[in-house]
Amino acid sequence: MTKMMFDPFRIFGAAEPEPEPIYIDEPHPTAPRPNFRQDPVAALVWAEDGGPIRTIIDGAKTRPTGFLPVIKSGFRAMPWDSQLEERAMQLADISSRVHYVLAQPHRMEIKVRGNLGADLIYFPDLMLRTDPSFVEDLKSGARFVDAVTVPTSERLPEREWETVIIEIKADVDSRDDDEPYRDKLKFVREVYSRKGFHYFELRASAHLTSSFVRTARLMDWRKNVVIDEFDLQACRTAFRNGPVSTRGDLERALGGGVYGRVKLHGLHYRQIVSVDLQNGFDPAATVYLIKGERA
Repeated sequence: MTKMMFDPFRIFGAAEPEPEPIYIDEPHPTAPRPNFRQDPVAALVWAEDGGPIRTIIDGAKTRPTGFLPVIKSGFRAMPWDSQLEERAMQLADISSRVHYVLAQPHRMEIKVRGNLGADLIYFPDLMLRTDPSFVEDLKSGARFVDAVTVPTSERLPEREWETVIIEIKADVDSRDDDEPYRDKLKFVREVYSRKGFHYFELRASAHLTSSFVRTARLMDWRKNVVIDEFDLQACRTAFRNGPVSTRGDLERALGGGVYGRVKLHGLHYRQIVSVDLQNGFDPAATVYLIKGERA
């Protein structure tokens, strides 16, 4: 007697068929796209020594050029090739909310089609590192010459500073009607925005013209005054009753007259104190003893 094994699939004439796949994955095409490349669209090139990327001054210039010692550049001399640039640096050096100033900070190289295979090149005039409130004032329409006069009572840590790029122009610029140049500036603004930088174009009348400009120049002439331990002790004594005083009281505590004023301005530039300059050399102006981190 032969034993038969029961096979439930025998009625189909074969084993259970494999299910057919609903779809089959196909590999992505590997052919390169003709307009795609890995290179960056724009690159920022910085000087190896951390200073200006170019010094501007050479024998071919037929307009005023020069160097301005800037305390907030680590007492380095910053180059300028227009008196508006010099003025903007003087103003920035005064502000208690500006912590760092660098002229000709970098070179932006922009990759473009055409242009005989060469990159478009852009040099910004100034780069500042500032308090966020300084940026907000400029965004809200404040004039640069007014924003620098606002005092502060606290020095914020460096991690909270904002990077500000400044392009300085006369009221009428010969390139205003140059469409390719204006397109380049639009692209430049977009690049800085994507890096988290703030870009502002300052026109002479709108941002750099005011009666305070003369005050700024007078202060700039004597800002390199020596500040010693006796001055610091006199300053601390003047604030013994609290972190707020007045210009008149501080000037008297530091020696009185022009001497006391110059010493007070020296302390202001070094961000030991912050003088309210919105009304010029007003004896009743508020002066704050700045709290916070030191550079």
